[in-house]
Amino acid sequence: RSILAVPMWSAGRTIGVLALTSPEARTFEPGDEDLALLLANCAVPAIEKARLERLAITDPNTTAYNRRYLMPRLTDEIDQGRRRLRPVSALFLDLDHFKRINDELGHAAGDRVLKTFVDRVWLATRRQDVLIRRGGDEFVLILPGTTIEAAMRAGERIRRTIAAERFAADEGVLVPLTVSIGAAEWNGRETAEALEARADAALYQAKRTGRDRVCAAGSQKVRKATGRRPRRVAEARKTPAKKGKPPGAGRAGPGATRSEKP
Repeated sequence: RSILAVPMWSAGRTIGVLALTSPEARTFEPGDEDLALLLANCAVPAIEKARLERLAITDPNTTAYNRRYLMPRLTDEIDQGRRRLRPVSALFLDLDHFKRINDELGHAAGDRVLKTFVDRVWLATRRQDVLIRRGGDEFVLILPGTTIEAAMRAGERIRRTIAAERFAADEGVLVPLTVSIGAAEWNGRETAEALEARADAALYQAKRTGRDRVCAAGSQKVRKATGRRPRRVAEARKTPAKKGKPPGAGRAGPGATRSEKP
């Protein structure tokens, strides 16, 4: 077997190696090295451009995407959902009482906790899911091809994962941590900004109703994922009841209050 390897240089440092292999011995000639170096030099600008573009949209501490990637990616997923007729959901995640860690242990400890948090979220999600640091201790998880029910289950899985084990904030210092999550599914018409606003409102509801929970957009109560879709009660219109009959008696219609199975 034969192998020919040449370094790839950029700004005086090695950024990679271009390697050519052959199953036969003595395949490469002296002139092949010059050709390989030429190919390596031609590839370097494209590689460096891609690296810089990635750095521009990556949070340096957690290695999740940063905020500037949020709206372009969410818009792109909505466009794909529209074309392919598939659902798109988003989870907004906020660490509960995270400020205490920064105040009591310092920002370096807070950075370590955030890095571990991102690692644990990745372990609880799929390869195609997109994790973005929105700012501070707020994150967004974009879930392509995911309904609100599946998003709620994913959120509950993340919530349990975060609460199950303490975080190493410093050497010998372990801190408990919980996360509040708001979930929303694209309704087929709204913009990325509107979906973001609904998921953000669901996150606020999870915070307001006690933290350490998952809340769905458009619901007035917290829905914890159980694998079953919750029963929804249609809002009754206020219509006068017919004489001799209780309100809602008879056939279910616009004036009746009824529960419907999804």
